[in-house]
Amino acid sequence: MSTEIDGLDSSPVTLPRGQGRADSSLRRLTIRGQPFFVLKQRGSFPAMAYDHGRLLAREIEAGAFPEIIATITRGADDQDSDRMRNIAAALYRVYSDRVLEHVSEEFRQAVDGLADGYRDGMGSPRYARQEVSDAIIAIEVGNLVDGLARVFAIPLVRVLRAVGVVALVLPRLDDAESKTYLKRAEDQPEPQEALAQTLKRLTGPNSRFDFACTGFSVAGAQTRDGRHLHARNLDADLYNWNGAPVLSLIDETPTNAGWHKYAAFGTAGLIYPGGISGLNDAGIAASLHQLSTTACESGFAFGSGDIAPFVQQRILREAATLDEAADIARERRHFAAWTMFCSDAKTGKAMRIEVNGDKVRVHVPSIKAVAQTNHFFDRDMVERHFDEDDGHFTPTFGKWLETHARYTTVTDALSRDVGRGGSPSRVNVDWAIEQLAGSDDAYIEEIRRRQHASLPRMASHRAYGRVARKVYSQLGSIVVADPERRSGRDEVWMTTGDMLPCPHSTYAGWSVDWDALEIAPVATQPLRRPRDYARSLRPAWESALPLYVRARTAVARPRDGAGQLLQRKLAEAETTKGYQRAAALLTTAIERAAQDRIVEVPYHYMRARARHAAGDAQSAKDDWDLLLDIWAWQQGRQRIAAAWPVSQPRHQPLLHPYEAALVAVLSTATEDVATGAARWPGRAARLAEATGLLQQLRQQYFADRPAHFDLKTWDALIDALKEKSGQEVELPEPNFVTVE
Repeated sequence: MSTEIDGLDSSPVTLPRGQGRADSSLRRLTIRGQPFFVLKQRGSFPAMAYDHGRLLAREIEAGAFPEIIATITRGADDQDSDRMRNIAAALYRVYSDRVLEHVSEEFRQAVDGLADGYRDGMGSPRYARQEVSDAIIAIEVGNLVDGLARVFAIPLVRVLRAVGVVALVLPRLDDAESKTYLKRAEDQPEPQEALAQTLKRLTGPNSRFDFACTGFSVAGAQTRDGRHLHARNLDADLYNWNGAPVLSLIDETPTNAGWHKYAAFGTAGLIYPGGISGLNDAGIAASLHQLSTTACESGFAFGSGDIAPFVQQRILREAATLDEAADIARERRHFAAWTMFCSDAKTGKAMRIEVNGDKVRVHVPSIKAVAQTNHFFDRDMVERHFDEDDGHFTPTFGKWLETHARYTTVTDALSRDVGRGGSPSRVNVDWAIEQLAGSDDAYIEEIRRRQHASLPRMASHRAYGRVARKVYSQLGSIVVADPERRSGRDEVWMTTGDMLPCPHSTYAGWSVDWDALEIAPVATQPLRRPRDYARSLRPAWESALPLYVRARTAVARPRDGAGQLLQRKLAEAETTKGYQRAAALLTTAIERAAQDRIVEVPYHYMRARARHAAGDAQSAKDDWDLLLDIWAWQQGRQRIAAAWPVSQPRHQPLLHPYEAALVAVLSTATEDVATGAARWPGRAARLAEATGLLQQLRQQYFADRPAHFDLKTWDALIDALKEKSGQEVELPEPNFVTVE
């Protein structure tokens, strides 16, 4: 064990007498070469936040905070003019300040505590107090700005909302010209449209922080060893997360004897690890799932609210039953849209608590095995209209497909493998690890079964896109809890981040002693990884997955020559260089996958997008031709001459009709650029097929209701390409996260 988990026998680090505010100790471990921290704390929340900042000051300064701060600053700077940069910065400042002004006093004191602890711990801190505060609440502020961007994307609605937004932002502007221009946005279309574009840039795929996830809960009566299981992936746009992964053991019972001890998962600087996921000593488990809504509140006329991660942390701290968890959520005001997915080991039941700025909806607890992803289920909350009357939305149709596909995949796996009717269950920790690292695309599997059943099951696997792991998966966590609450029977499992994506990294398993608030490695195989890839003989393919992550960060987290994260708008040459780097990394990923005779659609799709964005249309055409050839085979049509990375693939890759539509549209723009003309054989037919496929999607998914608004974006692009050359048409920003 000492060769794989280093530091267990070393004394924990504590603060010298008089420097700390709580009873805190930090174990600095190394697991298979990766840093791993165990933070044990007793005291009040603000006091523990101070000690957290002080003990982990160096890790905070090198961890997620620089990434958050740089992305906020760069997003505000990425505007068309100094005037709009001033407005963007003021807008973000308004909403960040309003959130902090309207949270509970306890949470505000904890934010101050972390800032004080970090700054005292560093001596010469790099970040100001305001930057630390911004970083802590960035996830909720991003939700508000995201909702506002959706509001301003709808012309009629932005006219109605513009006056209120201007009233908030105007006092924060010092520049007279910017103030005059923003004042015009109260009633004039042109500045309103400019504000809409500013918000769009602030919430683009490389400018905000998404916290998505895939999770599930299974009652002890339905698992292999009789213990309750609650698991989740945390998908967070924070690539420095695993510079300092932290397992927190928290005891706030000195503040209130009726509260509970809990274990939770986070990173350095995250003062609400229970707001990600965790388990308490009463057997309550919880995980948080992010959504998008225009039903946001940035402040409250009466009382206060709290950001959703702290509300969920309070559930772990204070709830012994699901009813108590629901009461905690109901009693607070909420800023934006989230699902708190809670389960109780004692009863085996799981429950969704869905919230937005207007309401709280609590689902009836279910004894069934339950999956959870990033869309609402309550009839009052679910997306129905996809227009200005709909308070909830997914930003793109690709994201809509992605969250529903993940839900279907996990639900199907639970239905197949959970024990019932005397059949043995397959569900345990190892099963959960495999699901969190899963490659199944439910929609591609449906196509395989219905149209190409002769293909092997692996033909529906994908590296990225509509699968459980994502390009920004930063944490996998699993809690196992004894329904009878016997001592020593609870376990917490957490990824170490020794490889990307994190669901593929090492899971460290710990037995929890609640009385002593201590952990120890589980007795049998405390370090585990997914085994499916070893069994299916795909080592080279798996080694390609981190390259896609690096390709995304080359674009989404730009750095200067010294390796520092950029906090400004990129010059055109820098943007081009980022896409060139992404294309090179994707080329290596394609070559790695080819060693296992696998052709990955996402790799070729995103390389085509990156190559086009970098100005290399001819090379991009090669990737589009391959994807067009795949679609031609799938439809039983004449094949297209294309260069394949594998002469005899392990299995024939497949496309979803949405992917085929996008390939048709985007390849047209690329071919226009590559040939220097908008007239070439088959151009009109290709655009016509794209139109037909988008109409087919409307019928397939939205036959009885309005279709997702994003489909109109692609319709508009097709119309533009019918009128102009691809050289004259602006393409949407490439999106590595959902592969569009």
